[in-house]
Amino acid sequence: MEEISEKLSSLRQEYGNKELDKSNLNNDPISQFKVWLDEAIEIDANEPNAMAISTISKENKPRSRYVLFKDLVNDEIIFHTHYESPKAIEILANPNISGIFYWPEIHRQIRFEGTCKKAPAKVSDAYFNSRPRGGQLSAIVSRQSKVIKNRKEIEEKINILDKKYENLKIERPENWGGFSINISYWEFWQGRDNRTHDRFSYSKQDNNWKIERLSP
Repeated sequence: MEEISEKLSSLRQEYGNKELDKSNLNNDPISQFKVWLDEAIEIDANEPNAMAISTISKENKPRSRYVLFKDLVNDEIIFHTHYESPKAIEILANPNISGIFYWPEIHRQIRFEGTCKKAPAKVSDAYFNSRPRGGQLSAIVSRQSKVIKNRKEIEEKINILDKKYENLKIERPENWGGFSINISYWEFWQGRDNRTHDRFSYSKQDNNWKIERLSP
């Protein structure tokens, strides 16, 4: 344990002095999110659309995992998954959700809180149809998070399904599709030297967004 502590204590990184000021922020958090996401994509950040989301299990235990943000529809964040997966079951039972985007290359983080529901079928269909054929097959075959014997079990099922759908269009299965997050709280974090980070929150109040600077 002492050796691990020594290694951790030696980790020290400064984040530069890129400023984030209220005068630089959009009045609308969705617009600000788009600006930061575009900049993360432009600098070739690793998986810029990856976000960690947290849900609550039926035992009231928080559970987190990474998913991929895929679209904005009516100012709501869209991601896709199996509707029979643990996270989907938890969302359908308790729609409250939180999440984080983090781009270490530019020392930026976006945190959000909101409620989640199934996305419209046309949104799910459009994304499923845009997926590579292999991704479509895996969506049908996988029983997400269920215990399996080995990888071969999945590969064999995909091969069988691939032959079944040869020269045919693959339709989206009913147990797979999108979720839509309606965000009521946003927080934008810009890393700064000496841990004096810039942080601003957007809170929904009477259909307006209240912007406040937060202590580092």
